[in-house]
Amino acid sequence: MPDIFQRNMLMPAPQLSLLVLALAIIALFSLSGNVLYLLGISYDSPGGSPLQKIHPSSYLLLLSMMIWALYRGGIQQLYSLTLLRSHFLLLAAAVCLLLQDILLGRPLSSAIVSYVSAALFVMLLKAQSLKRLLQLKQILLLLLFANAAVGVYEYLTGGLIAPLVLTDISSGDVIDTSHWGQVRSAGLMGHPLTSTMLSGFFLVCFGARFLFARVSLGESLTAAMLLVALPLFGGRGSILAFLLVLLLMLSIKVAQSLQRRAMSRNALLYLLSSLLLLPLLLYAAYLAGLLDPVLSRMEDDQGSASTRLIAIEIMLDTPLINILLGDIDRSLAAKVLLYGSRYGIEIGWIALTLTYGALLSGFLLYALYLNLSHLYRKLSALLIFPWLYAVIAWSSGTGISGKTIMLSAALIMTLLLFAEEHDVRHGAITG
Repeated sequence: MPDIFQRNMLMPAPQLSLLVLALAIIALFSLSGNVLYLLGISYDSPGGSPLQKIHPSSYLLLLSMMIWALYRGGIQQLYSLTLLRSHFLLLAAAVCLLLQDILLGRPLSSAIVSYVSAALFVMLLKAQSLKRLLQLKQILLLLLFANAAVGVYEYLTGGLIAPLVLTDISSGDVIDTSHWGQVRSAGLMGHPLTSTMLSGFFLVCFGARFLFARVSLGESLTAAMLLVALPLFGGRGSILAFLLVLLLMLSIKVAQSLQRRAMSRNALLYLLSSLLLLPLLLYAAYLAGLLDPVLSRMEDDQGSASTRLIAIEIMLDTPLINILLGDIDRSLAAKVLLYGSRYGIEIGWIALTLTYGALLSGFLLYALYLNLSHLYRKLSALLIFPWLYAVIAWSSGTGISGKTIMLSAALIMTLLLFAEEHDVRHGAITG
């Protein structure tokens, strides 16, 4: 079986295919459901045709593969990529979830956007040369910087660039959020929780490389902007997960330095003074009002916390056969209404299990584990930190369940942000 990280495995993909792949990444990180709603596309809102329910990035991703297939030898290259064990299993798991949606008469867009796209993004990105991955990395940094800048702008102006589109689970109507008071920034990604989670994911990637490897000026500027915007997005679970993983990384760094006696007395004093400075910085952020979105959620979260408790109650009230096989009797929607959950099930792992069942969910997570294990070996062991963060953050929110871009976005960020680590240790990824 060929190894995609060897130079001689594949010929370079055509430039047009790479351009469309770049457009797919841009669409993924910028075209939120709110923006599409303003454009008259009912992607994540009531109404519209089934084709509108699939994110534009998925269409661009398929177009990129079609262009590659038309390239000389392209079909054979894609076939070789698909046969790689980690790729094949992740795509197979996504297709199984798609088939279950078909059998149970559920919309297909959820599995396509959340899982099929993620598998295809991984496959195409891992086949690119290091030079092309670094080009895509610059685009990613610009997108993340722009998302944070939009978040800051929304905070300063007191409104969102695209009104938040939330649907009431019981009525199916769009919820009027104008009376909620303090509105958190949503950014280009269209939802405070998505922006918080992915911003935190990047910051953990940056922190890991800053402490244990190397970072570029562009990454540092992006991280600085994201640090400012993070509390403005206001996702409590993601922010807490970021702080916990950051504390873990700092503890490991200090322990390693002390064990190797590599940290001088001045460096140790600098680190301790920095830790003492952190509360002062938090106090300054509080005085500047940057923590208001988070604090307002502590005072009144519009029923978000109770929704998570309801998710646990629904899980406990679900028969074992449904836990294993998913919503085979199509009773989940009625239970959500019965228990009065306004926003559905907001604990990602519970939602994934109750929708698709523990067996298919386990298959998906195993395939994802194989892909991450491969990247762990070929790119960097540091990626364990952002994915530990992801597990914690997704445990407090919808995570990779339902129609969400989070899995695709996290895999894209992992491949692009850690690509240079492979170059340092092993040489270029592909020719």
